[in-house]
Amino acid sequence: MNLSAMHDVIIIGAGPIGSYTAYLLAKEGLDVAILEEHSDVGEGVNCAGIVSTECFKNFDLPTETILKSIEAIKAFSPSGNCVEYRTGSTIAHVVNRSLFDSEIARMAVKEGATLYLKTKVKEISITDSAFKAKTERAGEEFSSNVGVIATGFELIPLIPRRPERFLYAVQTDGEVRDIKGIEVYFGREIAPGSFAWVVPTNGKTAKIGLITDKDPAAYLKGFLQSPLIKHRLEACDNQIRCSPIPVKGIPKSYAERLVVVGEAAGQVKATTGGGIYFGFLCSEIAARTILKAFRQEDFSERLFKEYEVGWKNKLSLELKLGYYLRNLYARLSDNQIDVLINLVGKDGLPIIMKKADFDWHKGLIVSLLQHTLFRKLFRT
Repeated sequence: MNLSAMHDVIIIGAGPIGSYTAYLLAKEGLDVAILEEHSDVGEGVNCAGIVSTECFKNFDLPTETILKSIEAIKAFSPSGNCVEYRTGSTIAHVVNRSLFDSEIARMAVKEGATLYLKTKVKEISITDSAFKAKTERAGEEFSSNVGVIATGFELIPLIPRRPERFLYAVQTDGEVRDIKGIEVYFGREIAPGSFAWVVPTNGKTAKIGLITDKDPAAYLKGFLQSPLIKHRLEACDNQIRCSPIPVKGIPKSYAERLVVVGEAAGQVKATTGGGIYFGFLCSEIAARTILKAFRQEDFSERLFKEYEVGWKNKLSLELKLGYYLRNLYARLSDNQIDVLINLVGKDGLPIIMKKADFDWHKGLIVSLLQHTLFRKLFRT
């Protein structure tokens, strides 16, 4: 049986970035299809679900997805010393990620996009006249003028070249006493080269996870048993979810009739592994480029290069500095991390209060790297 469907734009992946791109394009009158492999949008998502207030405001995101608002972040050194960052106002929200994803998809469908569930793409091709996506169902193929890959990192085989470096994010759910704000834990025995987190959701419930480049499940189990958290852990569902996160982008995020957006393009903060805010920004740039292509009836690689130029002009330095800082931090010993957090508490906190921004880290990174005590520490 030969099944086929033609649309103006095909978007592969109904995560928040793919669905938001669909929403922007459908709102402008394009015939948009979203192809999603799961039976429900948001199924199987693995994310701490932290979204900044700036992100909610700038992109008019669905507030009914918010579980908890965050005003403070506590950072714990390997020895247990703590520094708290508090602004006196809400800096971020913890969202129900499954609901968050499905609500953004609903926004796209409301504007006229067509959502195809249980539609896993196994192969894409580009001809002079169309972008084509073949699914796992025999004979089923979708065609369009433009394709958007927004699959996240796990379905990268659709892209000829994958991001150059990635880490693993691993997470479980539990009940933790005395959890008010986000808690972040550092140390080579906890999460070498990165950090662990406890993120409150409802009441005592929390998401507990970490990022590392090897043995993610083993490190998470170790963290759950560590004296830093074990005495407060009342319950744990023992269901561990793991997914890769790119910390360097792909060499090229466009081609004739094609753009790649979000995690699939490596548009992720190397410092935290967060990609929602940057993904939405790049989604807007992708939508503008695609709309221009339709206005000019030009789907060439030359035109779609404008998408990459646009998002790199906005994010390239931010991403490079974050990657540089991550590499510096990965060399520190636990003793050096203790010294660093003590410096933040005693001397560096004014810098953080002045320069810190939940989404934009460039100003803080530059200030820290110029600070005499921090430069001395990283040279040690």
